[in-house]
Amino acid sequence: MVDPSPTRRTLSRRTLVTGGLAVGAAATVLPGCSVDTPLRGDDTPRPRRPAPDVAVATTALAELRATRRALAATTRRFPGLASRLDPVGSMHRAHEASLVDAVPAGADPSTPARPYAVPRRRPAALRALEQREQELHDRLATLAAQAQSGEFARLLASMGAGVQQRLATWPAS
Repeated sequence: MVDPSPTRRTLSRRTLVTGGLAVGAAATVLPGCSVDTPLRGDDTPRPRRPAPDVAVATTALAELRATRRALAATTRRFPGLASRLDPVGSMHRAHEASLVDAVPAGADPSTPARPYAVPRRRPAALRALEQREQELHDRLATLAAQAQSGEFARLLASMGAGVQQRLATWPAS
């Protein structure tokens, strides 16, 4: 005879199915519990693509660093510009610090940084650097639109706005 006491509980089919779905969802989210193993049948690791926002952060960091190097090269050639361009360099260093932790070591940007040559004359050098800063602004706006995380998109847009503010007060030749 079965004891129908109130302390014994039976699980309904709905509870079992719902619980099974929750466990399955948790298993796919937890690291190391994924059904999609990175190994092929021959035990060769499959190349992993970085998460979309990691790729965006990698490209943004490369663009910032390239622009900061252009700024440094310009101030080395024309030391008299250093005090006028220092706020721009400080802004780029702060932006870089915001991104550096989001980029894994060895990650390559989606597009390589363009080389930069400092023009020989000071007015041309300032114009070329201003153009490079404008390109950085435009690139940050594009990357902000590509970001999947709203918070990360706002960060990139804020960086672009900072660059635009510096362009609005760009030093005259």
